[in-house]
Amino acid sequence: MITSSDRATRRMLPDIVPISPSSLDAWLHCPRLFLDRHLLGVPESDATPSTDRGNLVHAILRFIHEHGSCHDDAHVVGVLEAHGVADDVHRGFVSRHALRCPHGATRSVHEYSVARFHRRPAPMFMATARIDAIWGFDDLVDVRDYKTGSLFISRVADDPRACLQAWILAHDRYLRGRRLRIRYEYLSPDVDEDPESFEPTPDDLEAIEERLSAAVAAMWESDWRGRPDEDTCRRCAYRSICPDSAAPSEPSWPSPLAAEAGDAPCSLRRPGRHPLGV
Repeated sequence: MITSSDRATRRMLPDIVPISPSSLDAWLHCPRLFLDRHLLGVPESDATPSTDRGNLVHAILRFIHEHGSCHDDAHVVGVLEAHGVADDVHRGFVSRHALRCPHGATRSVHEYSVARFHRRPAPMFMATARIDAIWGFDDLVDVRDYKTGSLFISRVADDPRACLQAWILAHDRYLRGRRLRIRYEYLSPDVDEDPESFEPTPDDLEAIEERLSAAVAAMWESDWRGRPDEDTCRRCAYRSICPDSAAPSEPSWPSPLAAEAGDAPCSLRRPGRHPLGV
């Protein structure tokens, strides 16, 4: 029997479920993480490693390629200076990319959004992804995902996020009869060799679609409970407010400044009324 609580929970999912590499990764790690971050949009309660450097490097590489070449030293230095990061660390990121930058591409796009809709068999879902760089050749679509962190896989095909990207990009409107290759390009000096790139076959893509459909179907049946695992929970941005956390902590939300003595407290709510109306 489906209870009223079950119906209320399922209503949080739209009829066409949106999935992305980040939301799929969250779901596979922990349904509760998927619920908090991607369905409810709960602000993170616990500090996690900053993504600022990675985002900056991605933006710099996009700017370098949209306005010139990564092999033009003067251009690269000018871009780094304009961003206020003309140091050895960021020069190193760009130089390591330049060694692997594709040559002879007829077209390239950077920070490019792609999407693909799955209708049948049910359940329906809309898959979207933001691609760091796509290099187009006569017979190949070369997709790059820049990484500034540590190496965590030996084959790109083993990462569900890359598999989702592959399934989206395998549509005719993107490939137009060309082969698809997805490569993780590690820019850290601590990584000597990139993981094996992924060139999906038709059988690979069929299997990926089946796994995606199974994941979305499981979302509809989920009770959104967490998966207690100390190592996973310790890195979670919601560990202090999750009732299933195996690594409890104290929330690190910013606290409002206390009103100075003698000052009237500042409030936007009406007197005698709860701000949420309950």
